[in-house]
Amino acid sequence: MKKYRQVTMLFTIVGLMACNLANKQSKNPAQDKFASFPAYFSQQHDQLRKGDFTLFKTVTLNGQKDTVTISGRDSAAVYDVLKPFMEIDLNKPSLREEYDTSSLYDPFSGRKSVIYKSRGKQTSPSEITMELDRQGNIQQVSVHSYTSNLVYEFRQDLFYQQNRQVRMTTYQKIAFLSPKELEINVTIAPKTGM
Repeated sequence: MKKYRQVTMLFTIVGLMACNLANKQSKNPAQDKFASFPAYFSQQHDQLRKGDFTLFKTVTLNGQKDTVTISGRDSAAVYDVLKPFMEIDLNKPSLREEYDTSSLYDPFSGRKSVIYKSRGKQTSPSEITMELDRQGNIQQVSVHSYTSNLVYEFRQDLFYQQNRQVRMTTYQKIAFLSPKELEINVTIAPKTGM
């Protein structure tokens, strides 16, 4: 009876060790195939909030313009400006094989352009272009999205230049309704002046 307990205890320990080893191996996710835009733009959000920046935002909706000045410390306002970029996640399992990657390298400046282009017609976004500096840090991002069918058309162009500018242009047309055009330009400047 005593040996039975010892053997049972030994098998239980070996079983627990095997389960623990299997869990450790499965927790190491595969390397992301694409740049992590949610992480990058969350970092930019924090940098703009902590830095001494002022955002000058101009919104034009169907020809009517409105301008507002935003403090970089206003977390909700900065988040709203960067939100369309934060929502782009090409590393989602459903999108992992939907994009081709190409790059261009400038040997003189050391800068690199990386282009993610959709393989399908209706994958959104359809193209992303990143400009990287010598160290591989993202300096600017351009995103183009396009969706169209018999009753709906949607185009969107997003542009982000680190600590300088955000630009968003959106066109939306639904059958039997007048189209809507929205343009948002945000200039990011240090509080001490541009």
